[in-house]
Amino acid sequence: MYKVCLLLLSLLIALPVWAEETIKIKEVVVSATKIEEAIEEITSDVIVIKSEDIKNKNVEFVPDVLRNVAELNLVQYGGAGKLASIILRGGSSTHTLVMIDGVKVKSTTTGSFDFSGINVDDIERIEIVKGPQSTLYGSGAMAGVINIITKKGKGKPKIETSFEGGSFGTYKPSVTVSGGDKKIDYRITGTYFYTDGISAAKQGTERDGYKNAALSGKLGFRPTEKLDVEITGKYYYDRSELDDFGKDDLNYIQHGNHYMLSGKGKLYLLNIWEQVLTVSTVKDSLKYRYPDTSRNNSDITTGMNTIDWQHNLYFSERYTFTAGAEYRNEKGENKGVFDKAVDNKALYLNNKLKFLNDDLIINAGLRYGDHETFGSETTYRIGGIYNIKPLVLKVRGSYGTGFRAPTLNELYYQGSLGSGNLNLKPEKSNSWEIGLEKDIVKDKVSISITYFDQNYNDLINWVESPPGSWQYTPQNVAKAEVKGIEASASIKITETLTLKSSYTNLDTEDKETGKRLPMRPKDKLNMTVEYVKGDAAILAGYTFVGEAYDNAANSESKKLASYSLINLSGSYRLTKNIKLFGRIDNLLEEDYETAKGYGVPGFSAFAGVKIEI
Repeated sequence: MYKVCLLLLSLLIALPVWAEETIKIKEVVVSATKIEEAIEEITSDVIVIKSEDIKNKNVEFVPDVLRNVAELNLVQYGGAGKLASIILRGGSSTHTLVMIDGVKVKSTTTGSFDFSGINVDDIERIEIVKGPQSTLYGSGAMAGVINIITKKGKGKPKIETSFEGGSFGTYKPSVTVSGGDKKIDYRITGTYFYTDGISAAKQGTERDGYKNAALSGKLGFRPTEKLDVEITGKYYYDRSELDDFGKDDLNYIQHGNHYMLSGKGKLYLLNIWEQVLTVSTVKDSLKYRYPDTSRNNSDITTGMNTIDWQHNLYFSERYTFTAGAEYRNEKGENKGVFDKAVDNKALYLNNKLKFLNDDLIINAGLRYGDHETFGSETTYRIGGIYNIKPLVLKVRGSYGTGFRAPTLNELYYQGSLGSGNLNLKPEKSNSWEIGLEKDIVKDKVSISITYFDQNYNDLINWVESPPGSWQYTPQNVAKAEVKGIEASASIKITETLTLKSSYTNLDTEDKETGKRLPMRPKDKLNMTVEYVKGDAAILAGYTFVGEAYDNAANSESKKLASYSLINLSGSYRLTKNIKLFGRIDNLLEEDYETAKGYGVPGFSAFAGVKIEI
């Protein structure tokens, strides 16, 4: 594999004659530094999944978009609607901060985020910022940030409706009303999804169904040239039938109510001074009901209230200074177990500077946070991009630190199997990376390669204490190292045919045991071929995921075998306002697992129609 990477590196340096004199990459607005900027100026390694990319897949939920991204591993405990978490760059699911429109949406009890119920109908793009981002985003951003950005209304008022159905008794109607002009924009989306599903247990026979009813909206208005206000809301209810410990459970049900509401105001006091005030609230209410036993019956409510006051000072075209203050209150209740809340306060700043006719860009930031339980923590990050024009080559590098505060479960849980620990310290990390980017043929062929190395300290594990007691307490006991190579290429073969490929080689080690970290495949490859001509579009995708282990001991009985998936999707615009679409998942009926003992869908087909009025 390393010989392949060296070959790619040689190509990066040796082929400038194929390229134009300058690299010109189409601008994409992202939020890696909490300000809008072109993707070619960002010193972090960033993936942007655009609305058109999502549409071409013709999928229903975010996990189906993310499972093909080579830099991350999706772990799902069954079919549609079952718990789905993300492991980015080898960090645990608690090391990736997830946001919706810039609002943090993690569970305060587990520290991770369940992607399973987030549908794609209202999504404009998904930004994945890799590497530690705690400097701007605080706790939980040790491995990176995933920001799901929803659509704004624009243009004349319109109504978009769709209906699709297919395998496993699945159907989904959807409707969106939107519009906008210079003064106001609006969008409201409603969806309903139902499936009979598959057995969540791999060896089970009973189907575990899922239904999801969602409503989301975004309203923006600009009363003056100096003031921009945006209100975003999202709610969905879901009901999921579950299995436990890899066997059929006929009556195990989860009900969920999920809310998010945020208000953002941008005020331009001076031409160079932009203030952004964001107020948000997030709440998740989960009820687990299993009448056959008391063990799996629980009521869990989590929530976060956040105020963020950010100041952007555009002193010149070459220097931007960002500073802000954040207050966050995290709440969590496990009925009959604990009901607690903690406060988090933070100050952060970031500097963006351009030198040498904008060929060199430096980003440097610092954050000071104060957590009610464990005290203060300071993190920092510095990154740079240098454009080597004679070689038509960009070199990108960064170094940063990160941290994760203990979750409410780790601090306050009290139950039959153990108790929390108020003396926990935050998990910490330090990471560096270097990457090369090159357009070999302008707007036709581009490649990139990145090497990263990330070390974790004071990782929190639930430890049996004393041994043999079946009583567990979280302790700062673990250290780990994650390093790897990420490579990608895009080739526009013709005006209608495009090939994209990405590959990640991941090397993980628990420094205490020498074992590989669980749920981290060593290799992952994704390839897509997209054909677009006139009113027709076809997408073929191939994904290979290498073997991994489902436990820290790397037991052979817990090994997850490698697997390959082929998915197809396509659409045809019948008229200006009517489009037909469909997809085939797992074309070759691959038998695989992303979590030991849990089932995945086999061959399946779906089709539908979209109408715009």
